Amino acid sequence: MSNVRNDLIHAGRSLAKARAFTFVCVVSLGIGMAPVIAIPYLSRILTIHPPGVKTEGLVEVLTTRVGPRAATDTWSYPDYVDLRDANTGTALVGWTYGQSEVQTASVRAMFVSTNYFQTLDVPLFRGPGFSATAEPAVILGYRYWQNHLASAPDIIGKTLTLDDVPHVVAGIAPEGFDGHVSGNGDVAVFLPLERNPRFRTAGTDRSKEWVLIHGRLMPGVSVAQARAAVSAVTSSLAKQYPSTNENTSGIAAPYDPFGNLVRSRIAVIQALGLTLTGMILLVVCLNISGMVQVRSAMRERELSVRQAIGASRRQLIQYLLSEAIILAGLGAILASLVLLNFPSLRSLFTNSPLPPQVTAALTLNLPTVGFCVGLCLLTSLAFGLLPALRFSRPVILTALKDDAGVGGRRVGRVQRVTAALQVAIAVPLIVLSGISLDRVRSTVTSDLGFAADLVYAVPLKVDSEKIANADFRIRRVRDDLAKAAGVAGASLADGLPLAFRGDTVRTALQPDANSAPKFIPVHVTRVDNGFLNTMGIPLLRGRGFAADDRAGTEPVAIISKTLAEKLFPTAEAGQELGRRLIFGNDERTTQTLTVVGVSGDFPTAQMSSPREQLLLSLAQQPSQELFLIARSTPGEPPQRMTATLENAARDFDPENRGFGTAEDGTPAYPRLVTGVWLRQHSVDDFLTQSAVAGIAGSVILTLSALGIYGVVGLMVATRTRELAVRVALGASRRRVIRLVLFDVVKLVMPGVVVGLILTAAFIRLKGEDMGIPLSNVEYVSYVLGAAVAVLVAVVASLGPARRAASVQPMLAMRSN
Repeated sequence: MSNVRNDLIHAGRSLAKARAFTFVCVVSLGIGMAPVIAIPYLSRILTIHPPGVKTEGLVEVLTTRVGPRAATDTWSYPDYVDLRDANTGTALVGWTYGQSEVQTASVRAMFVSTNYFQTLDVPLFRGPGFSATAEPAVILGYRYWQNHLASAPDIIGKTLTLDDVPHVVAGIAPEGFDGHVSGNGDVAVFLPLERNPRFRTAGTDRSKEWVLIHGRLMPGVSVAQARAAVSAVTSSLAKQYPSTNENTSGIAAPYDPFGNLVRSRIAVIQALGLTLTGMILLVVCLNISGMVQVRSAMRERELSVRQAIGASRRQLIQYLLSEAIILAGLGAILASLVLLNFPSLRSLFTNSPLPPQVTAALTLNLPTVGFCVGLCLLTSLAFGLLPALRFSRPVILTALKDDAGVGGRRVGRVQRVTAALQVAIAVPLIVLSGISLDRVRSTVTSDLGFAADLVYAVPLKVDSEKIANADFRIRRVRDDLAKAAGVAGASLADGLPLAFRGDTVRTALQPDANSAPKFIPVHVTRVDNGFLNTMGIPLLRGRGFAADDRAGTEPVAIISKTLAEKLFPTAEAGQELGRRLIFGNDERTTQTLTVVGVSGDFPTAQMSSPREQLLLSLAQQPSQELFLIARSTPGEPPQRMTATLENAARDFDPENRGFGTAEDGTPAYPRLVTGVWLRQHSVDDFLTQSAVAGIAGSVILTLSALGIYGVVGLMVATRTRELAVRVALGASRRRVIRLVLFDVVKLVMPGVVVGLILTAAFIRLKGEDMGIPLSNVEYVSYVLGAAVAVLVAVVASLGPARRAASVQPMLAMRSN
């Protein structure tokens, strides 16, 4: 132990002198080790139970895989009622998440059965609960009560309007309670399950599954007994209702804070994440290994002296590994400091502290320390063992003559392959970043297939339960809008080109009796009769939707030119009309449509998504979320069109209820959507793609630069005598540098070529699905991607190349 301590002290002093080498290694190891160390922290976070929930005896009711039916955690409301009323030895609660409107603001709601809080044994902070009144009731979330209702002490019993319906405030949930399941954000209000909009539309439909079920075991009942009881009930339901429950087989499983099905997916994600982060760390270790070998090669005389005065090979290995252990330890400390300070940094920038239980999970504890120590040892072996083995047997006579011998060693093949492989991974990302920039240029300058500069739209929610005669009123508003000054046309649709919204549904030609349908995914938009004219999309063949295409008549469809070419590759123009399509993602929702028209080509939800488009008649396929669309006459001032659209929207709904939210909870669309905004939205999307690909490629190239430095540095160290002889024979400094750089280019060119081939293959395979076709800039992106990779390799090798050019010829003479 005394020798180990002395080796560590000497290694620390040696690394302190080589500050640049130490800094680069520690930062690189910190970057590589941080994701790996984060895995145990994430695992601890994913096992946190929601505060205030007594989990002992809780179970979750699931369905198992039977035949074509996959395992699910959702049930229809009638199935939930039957399970609740059956003798399963479990008190069951039904629940689901949703949204509710309070004072024109949409808040997160949890719809629960009235026995929810009693069954879960969660005492309310205040109030009697749902059972105290037969009127529509609501239980407020603690934070919502504090932040939006000013902690009103007399709120219990008062009325709060939710979704335009007065609700009696029956309680306030305990502080920090957002439901019994983790990872679902803040819950503002708890409402009875029967107040969920899906209950009104699918309350008695056993084919509509939307209720989740948990329960608490009765005294003396085990999970196995509850599992058997639930299975017996669902078997009985399968016999009673074979059309909907034939393949439904339920079980009771022990409670999991994220849900049993989600937990299985999380386990797979964790394993995949650990594998990927481990591979990244391994690549970093291989890069650092090359740098350590360069350092060891330059210290071979020191190692030979140690061997000459009696040091054994084991002692030399121990000495060399001491530096690796210190570097790995410093890297782990750096990574841990970043992770441990993440909560405070996040709070500083977002002004929203993490929940206390999450902060507690991110604190340092003994298992995490043990994991870090084990990771340090493995990491130090990964990048330090090979150099230690290679340089623990120095050739004493050669090494003691000068610093140039290095025993005839050569750069390992592993380091060469690793450096080239990293370049092969980085090049496609750099090229794709450039191609995304070309998409930006094309999006800005290309004809999009519709009158983008003249289109204006307002997102509206057509909810018949909140707006009287909503269908009639929205069509009246559309007709009035079409007659307004400066408006060339008006229409309705549940989607717009480039609006990042829409359904993808399987579609196929109706097959013959002896053949199977060949389904393809298509983008579906439900549109009004004048949609094509309003959007400025040409109708190439057939007809548009007419007043006769209404509910109860034969379903019809208009297909885009791109979809027509895919469905009818050999048909002549016009032969598509009258053909019948199968439309639907499963057998229960499959419909048959008749093609009545073929439209021009125009983008779907995104510029980078497939362009196969299927238009359905809005009268036959109604939707509650619609865009009220208008096309202005050329030269009409945008301000006047904006005012016209806003007035029309206000006529329909004074509160102007929009729809759609982004991931951060903000509205997905502005109050007025313009064609200019749609184009700019796609431009921003491509810029984001370019930035992500460019940053990822840059990070990988930076890591590859470390590997290239190590390979070239060791290459130079092993060829010092040869280079000195070349200088003695008249080679200039520039020629020596050029010789080294030529070897660098030979090192990285296989990776560059492989990367370009992979990029070209990807573009050719996915080019049809990437929106607008590529221009000649694609080839410029290939050249720039290859040039950037070679330039980074050259810059990384300049240090060793300059060292090679500084070799004194006398070194070669003295070593003979």
